[in-house]
Amino acid sequence: MRLNDDAIFIADSHTQKNRDALIYKLNNLKMIMPKIPSQIVLLGDIANLLVGGIKSSEKENEELIKCIKNIKSQIIYFEGNHDFNLSKIFDCDNITTISRASQPIIMQYKNKKILLAHGDIFLNKQYELYINTITSNKVITFLNYIDFISKNIIFDFIQKKIKAKVIKYPNNEDSIIQSRISKYKTYIKLLDTKIDMIIEGHFHIGKIINDKDFVYVAMPSFYHNAKIFDLKNIKFAII
Repeated sequence: MRLNDDAIFIADSHTQKNRDALIYKLNNLKMIMPKIPSQIVLLGDIANLLVGGIKSSEKENEELIKCIKNIKSQIIYFEGNHDFNLSKIFDCDNITTISRASQPIIMQYKNKKILLAHGDIFLNKQYELYINTITSNKVITFLNYIDFISKNIIFDFIQKKIKAKVIKYPNNEDSIIQSRISKYKTYIKLLDTKIDMIIEGHFHIGKIINDKDFVYVAMPSFYHNAKIFDLKNIKFAII
């Protein structure tokens, strides 16, 4: 898969009802940007809670889903820990979903190789067990069933818990960055190939680090400042 010169990257908008800045921006790209990008990469947690296959979750996010489906650009949507099982929702020709199990993936940009992920990888065994359980087809099917028979009470309960959670900036961003760079270096050794850039979200940091081995882009949270990453100019910008 190749990245276009005008590709933009968006991460961690945590969109939900009454928190729809991203929806407004995407619906009005013609007015906001000089030219609509041909490619938009969504790096996960775009929704605050969106689980494909759970009908009440899809209904709760129908405005965001409609917005993304209406975009004419190529969309590459990486699943996050707040939005997953997305292939059940986005079946459009111009939308590609990247499951969490497939991340990170290598994409080509000109003569460079870029590694991309939402970011909740290489953490610890406990987290892996948790996320692999809640994103499994069996668990999603079960949750959809009990949500249906409870008349959406289950989903409403989970959603209230997630809505009540404060979306924070990290208070130890430098140590997170060093840890992430170290873990990616270990992973890249297994790939046995040169990686020129890594782009990931999840940590809400918003920094670009020029390491001796690669450029590490720790995406900002769109929720906090409406910032994107501009690939051509290797910088963050506000839309």
